[in-house]
Amino acid sequence: MGKNVLVSGYVGFSNFGDDVIFAMLTRHLKSKGFNVSALSANPQKTKKQYKINAQNYKNIFDIISEISKCDYLISGGGSLLQNATSNLSLLYYISIILLAKIMFKKVIIFAQGIGPVHGWLWTALARFTLSRCDLVTVRDKESYKLLGKWKVKSSLVNDPAWDIPLLPYDNKGYVGVQLRQYSNMHPDFVKLLVKYIGMYFSDRKIIIYVFQKPDDIVIAKELEKEIRRQYPEIKYEINYEGTIKSIVQSFSNLEYLFAMRFHACLLGLKYGLKVFALPYDIKVENLANEYNLTRIMVGNKPDNYNSYFSTFMQQQGCSEAQNVTFNWEIMDKYLEN
Repeated sequence: MGKNVLVSGYVGFSNFGDDVIFAMLTRHLKSKGFNVSALSANPQKTKKQYKINAQNYKNIFDIISEISKCDYLISGGGSLLQNATSNLSLLYYISIILLAKIMFKKVIIFAQGIGPVHGWLWTALARFTLSRCDLVTVRDKESYKLLGKWKVKSSLVNDPAWDIPLLPYDNKGYVGVQLRQYSNMHPDFVKLLVKYIGMYFSDRKIIIYVFQKPDDIVIAKELEKEIRRQYPEIKYEINYEGTIKSIVQSFSNLEYLFAMRFHACLLGLKYGLKVFALPYDIKVENLANEYNLTRIMVGNKPDNYNSYFSTFMQQQGCSEAQNVTFNWEIMDKYLEN
């Protein structure tokens, strides 16, 4: 009988990026003969969708029960160990890890982006927790450098979403736009983004993406309203479905992509699209830097967007990114020992 693995991550929240990571991880673990369980915000949906066991991530009795039955706790992927979202979120994921260690379980940090962690107390707590883990893998160079400063041994991998199966590319010349709510977004950002998209792509169909419900719906509606106000003649549609299947299918028809979310940029790069990054977070900025993407920081006071768009129109799809895959070897070697 296979060993038991419990996954603690951003599971069951209907977030495209985290769903892709969890799908890739679950598929791989099951192929290796492991019994997979997860702590989920929507246990019934997770059970049905991934054919695994799942329990409520907030129920302390379920958490203790699942940890007691597992051989390995896998924490990740995504960016769990940070308090830019909230201190409570960081405390939750740290508590799960430390509870597993108290119960003498093996803990793997799986392809995470670490930080930002603000405050000396939270930094010390995160550092202490990571130093007690049995295997730490991170998905980006900045996280690897940070853990080096913290004297925490880690291995640099990349994001598991690079393993997402693609459909055949069928370029229909569409322009994708993916935004998310962000409290520090400049009040003129959406208006100016639409202005210049309309200037450069008035003859193209615009596809607006909702990557997480209900979070992205408000900003998608704001974008729609601005398109109708400035360019009523432009054809557009909103992809409300937000599932892995529907988004992968739709991205196969794009030629250009404007995206805030990390995994929207990643999927665009994987398809070889011309990607314009709209960073709101360090992880998106790091990805844009790594692949030399044109970018506008959504929180900054707007300057001359025309120069950015002119540069973008000369940008080519990144062939290097299309060949990126996830290396499972480090984790597999550990699990096989």
